[in-house]
Amino acid sequence: MWNRRRIVRLRGICALAAAAFLCGCAGQEEPDDIVGIETDEEGISYEFGEAQVTDVVCTQRVTCKFRQMDEQEVSFPMGGRRVDRLYVAEGDKVKKGQLLAELSSLELERRIEDLEYGIQRNQLRLEYLDANEDIAVSSLWVDYLYGSGQGAGKEALDQRVEQLKEGNRYTREDLSDTIEMDRKELEELKQELASSRVYAGMDGVIYDLKENLVGSTSQMGEVIMTVMDTSVSLYEAQAPALAGYFKEGEPVSMTISFGDGAGNYLLLPWKMDQWGDTQIFEVSEGPEQAATEVGTSGIITVVTDSRQNVLAVPTAAVKNAGEKHYVYVLGEDEVREMRWVETGLFGDSLVEILDGLEEGEKVILK
Repeated sequence: MWNRRRIVRLRGICALAAAAFLCGCAGQEEPDDIVGIETDEEGISYEFGEAQVTDVVCTQRVTCKFRQMDEQEVSFPMGGRRVDRLYVAEGDKVKKGQLLAELSSLELERRIEDLEYGIQRNQLRLEYLDANEDIAVSSLWVDYLYGSGQGAGKEALDQRVEQLKEGNRYTREDLSDTIEMDRKELEELKQELASSRVYAGMDGVIYDLKENLVGSTSQMGEVIMTVMDTSVSLYEAQAPALAGYFKEGEPVSMTISFGDGAGNYLLLPWKMDQWGDTQIFEVSEGPEQAATEVGTSGIITVVTDSRQNVLAVPTAAVKNAGEKHYVYVLGEDEVREMRWVETGLFGDSLVEILDGLEEGEKVILK
């Protein structure tokens, strides 16, 4: 004997068959009141959603990466020297002109000190020479005017003065030549000393610091660290097909899931007139500990379509039969019924319902 469940299920099957027959008739629309009816095992429970007036939003996700505004690759301009000191660590913030590292320069500094001392000493000797010469010339004049020298005549005085100056001329030239040579060498050594020290050319943060740098031998032109300008936080995406969805001055949301800077951000399009295959965004709002590590990835959410204040149900409630859509509702006697609906925009979590449901009606999700 058939029980009530089998009879009702059979009626449901018949109703579906009738619906299929009507759909197959040329030029005839399927009546809106045709529904499928099924019964279910006693005690089964459903998860429901509700038809509500709300906004339906359709988005796409775009991967973006942190990039720096500017950077300085730091290297020693000479090779073959021992790296003696390192004054920064990975992630340190530095100021323009700050000393970062230097090569061994103790002997160089000692030679510079010796040259500076020698130049000062010889300059002082020149000053003494000039002063002593002036004193000697004055003594000759005093002797000429007030002593026995006047008897010898003015020509004799001039001759003695010239002999005195001639004797000092060679000493003066030797001292001057020595000073000039020492100055040239000092300038070369100072340039060499400057080349053994590297400085930050900009404000920024230290990245990609070479490991075990202290004690190693310098290689001319080898990048030992990078100073990156993080004053402006920029993110780079490569989604030219979606570029048209972004508007100047309109913020978009971005999420970073991992790392110290994890959290939700608001980005603004940056220099859109320069966009091409790459799109750049500037952070306008974000966590206090914002991500500043190059290569950090985030997800930008792009709104590609939306409907405001429309009737909608959760996407899980909408089923499809070919090009048509339907939902399940509970009818009389708690019987699950299939109802055809006309749909609009399929959003991320909601589907716009144009016809077939009323606000507040319950639909079965699962």
